[in-house]
Amino acid sequence: MGTPNPPISFQILGTSVRLGAGTAKEVGLSFQSAGAKKVLIVTDGGVVKAGLLEPLKNSLQEAKLSFEIFDRVEPNPSDKTVMDGAQLFKKTGSNAILGVGGGSPLDASKAIQVMVSHPGEIHEYFGVAAASKITLPRPYLIAVPTTSGTGSEVSRGAVITNTKANTKSVIRTGPSNLAIIDPEMTLTMPPFLTAATGMDALSHHIEARVSNQYQPICSALALEGIRLVGKSLKRAVHKGDDLDARLDMAVASMTGALAFQKGLGAVHSLAHQLSTEADVHHGVANSILLPHVMRYNLPQSREELVLIAQALGAKIDSLPLEEAAEQACKEVARLSSEIGLPSRLRTVGVKEEQIPAMADKAMGDWCHPFNPRPCTKDDMVALYQAVY
Repeated sequence: MGTPNPPISFQILGTSVRLGAGTAKEVGLSFQSAGAKKVLIVTDGGVVKAGLLEPLKNSLQEAKLSFEIFDRVEPNPSDKTVMDGAQLFKKTGSNAILGVGGGSPLDASKAIQVMVSHPGEIHEYFGVAAASKITLPRPYLIAVPTTSGTGSEVSRGAVITNTKANTKSVIRTGPSNLAIIDPEMTLTMPPFLTAATGMDALSHHIEARVSNQYQPICSALALEGIRLVGKSLKRAVHKGDDLDARLDMAVASMTGALAFQKGLGAVHSLAHQLSTEADVHHGVANSILLPHVMRYNLPQSREELVLIAQALGAKIDSLPLEEAAEQACKEVARLSSEIGLPSRLRTVGVKEEQIPAMADKAMGDWCHPFNPRPCTKDDMVALYQAVY
């Protein structure tokens, strides 16, 4: 695709984006323009250890803005962590937020943004119905992703672990005020994390494309994102300093989150339980499940799966419809294998006896109603067992 030079700014589906190499160094000026005085940086220990905060801190200092760092966000951010971050925001007199990292710090940032401006506890804002409670002005939030998978910098919600129920819950936060997407911030991602987050992005696109909802713009974004992942994920994994591949994956991460405004599906309902119950990385969980759920959906999604296979670069012109659709499932499994991800739950620490309880919780998850083929609990059990 080629790196945009100079960087570009645009708005898409209600989200403001600044895209291009080096744009992370502009955060200070962006906060200054928004009237920020003191910034709470929300991140995790890995981002700090990797030195990724340094250009951002320098930019804030050059803009004469003070900041505090909250680096306690865990891989699946909890309700308690969000409330702790909100308390620090208030205690330090901050009036703006900078989220830096993968999906966990960015989701935590959006949830903190809600809780510093709204009364009560975070549990009061879980669920789609509670979105009507989020009405008050919030502090300015800039999101800077350091991975390419969740697209949390542009998504409308934050996924937070509800420690009372040990489930993942969503808060309809709306997107960040500004997403600064700089592929240079992803250059130090190790191969495994690049692979896992890349498959997360692919799962967003594929589930959005086959979703039972009608949203033609999101459908178009989904197909382009699948093409970008098929073109560049392997390159980003095996040659991490390839800036063009990193840019393709950064864009795919963004388009995936925009596309799934159309809805996700059974992959995510199943994967969410693997994170909370067995501490499986979300991208790995999606990668393991994705080809199997695609195959489960095949009776309702043949034509869409053919388009997905083509977007991934499969040669299917001479194949009958059923075989061409099946090829999409095979292409996803092959890609996952070639970038070194596991294919079985038993190899990532899941116990077979956990399956019934996880299937029950998956049925209560908000994603599977958008799946093209309806799911029962027995279906969820069978899908877990198929990948065990």
